[in-house]
Amino acid sequence: RPRRGSGNGMVAGFTPKRLEAACLGAVLGLAAVLRLWQLEANGFGTEYYAAGVRSALQGGALLFYNSFDPAGFISLDKPPVAFWIQAAFAGLLGFSGWAIHLPQALAGVASVALLYRLVRQPFGRAAATIAALLLAIMPIAVAIDRSNNTDSWLVFFLLLAAQVALRGRGLSLVVAMALLGIAFNVKMLAALVCG
Repeated sequence: RPRRGSGNGMVAGFTPKRLEAACLGAVLGLAAVLRLWQLEANGFGTEYYAAGVRSALQGGALLFYNSFDPAGFISLDKPPVAFWIQAAFAGLLGFSGWAIHLPQALAGVASVALLYRLVRQPFGRAAATIAALLLAIMPIAVAIDRSNNTDSWLVFFLLLAAQVALRGRGLSLVVAMALLGIAFNVKMLAALVCG
């Protein structure tokens, strides 16, 4: 059995790849538990946004308009992309607080994974694991990811845009700018915070 420090790159029977996968899996598991545990206890969250999702389920024109009310008279105070995602989940799973909070929780877990990938290449596994862990347990990130506010999707699309931009090959910058445009349609000028 290989011993620690024997020079073969193994620690307690783990190869570096397995150890990395185990650490990342543990961080993502923790992120998922913190975001999904008793998610239904949040009710409908911000009822103003929940009403917009309910209106969106009543017709394509209301969905496109990002309508607050079923008459299509008033639109929500944010761009529509995050609410379209919530409406898609509510359409598939039924309109409930859990269904409209679930996409943000999943976006939060995905953001932890994206941050890991962004940090790993330039700074290594240890730094990437620490960065991902900090995002996974940061109280404000957990709270926002357990709500129906749009910030979870903003962070997700900004991290995705950064990852694509850092490839720097061919159409990568065009795709990154398109993702930044989607982020803009999640929360307007807040998307330009990365600039």
